[in-house]
Amino acid sequence: MTTIGASLIINGEVTSHEDITIHGKLAGRISMAEGALLIAPSANVEAEALVSRLTIHGAFAGDIAATERVELTPTATMRGTLASPAVVLQDGATFNGSIAVERRTNESLRATIGR
Repeated sequence: MTTIGASLIINGEVTSHEDITIHGKLAGRISMAEGALLIAPSANVEAEALVSRLTIHGAFAGDIAATERVELTPTATMRGTLASPAVVLQDGATFNGSIAVERRTNESLRATIGR
């Protein structure tokens, strides 16, 4: 598992095959064929993300394509496009954008978010 600390700022592309927890700031692209991505309550992410599983506790702006599941917790704030076969919006989560809930391949999910 990889942790991006609260004082770390990343501008660019992150690619991984293991779990990642983001506490800091990230702007760019996130690509994860395997593993889970967790956006911590203190995190601020502006990205295009192609992931398998994603849980958002903090702020996320951008486009997300998940092959398995996306969950927005009560402290989550999301703005953008979300495509996944399973989406959970818990009470208190803030979402502004569009959601597509359907089973798709990685290639068709990439097309959904404009890659």
